[in-house]
Amino acid sequence: MKKTTASTPLGLAGANAAYCQRMAELAQESQQRWAELGRRLADENAARYLSTLAPLKQSGNWQDIAPALGEATRKQWQSQLEASQAITHALLEEQAALAAGISEAMTGWLKQAAAGGGGLDATPMAQIWTTLSNQMASACSAMREASQSGTRREG
Repeated sequence: MKKTTASTPLGLAGANAAYCQRMAELAQESQQRWAELGRRLADENAARYLSTLAPLKQSGNWQDIAPALGEATRKQWQSQLEASQAITHALLEEQAALAAGISEAMTGWLKQAAAGGGGLDATPMAQIWTTLSNQMASACSAMREASQSGTRREG
């Protein structure tokens, strides 16, 4: 018994491929940014810790070392607070970038699918997506502006 399958229109297949490619690019870009943030935070933490311990002389007297260890602990806590703020800031930026990228990819998919699908852009689903996409774009702009104004205040 032969199975008949409906073929995917060429425009829709291309739209699907472009959408998947953009999602892969977004994931890869995000991964690179997170890896860089992790490296930067680890490097800063190591440098801060080593600079705190550098002035210690190996006198063997615990009374000389104890205050420096207390200072190292205080600096470590401060560093963790700063790292947590940097991660929160990066998370907001990543969320905005991902939402904007998904919106862009889905809008591109919809346009390509509509071009190859004959009237797909007039469907209720396409209209819902257009509205959602516009809302996502507005939210992304607001998140970016809030993130940038927060960065300006700190700097």
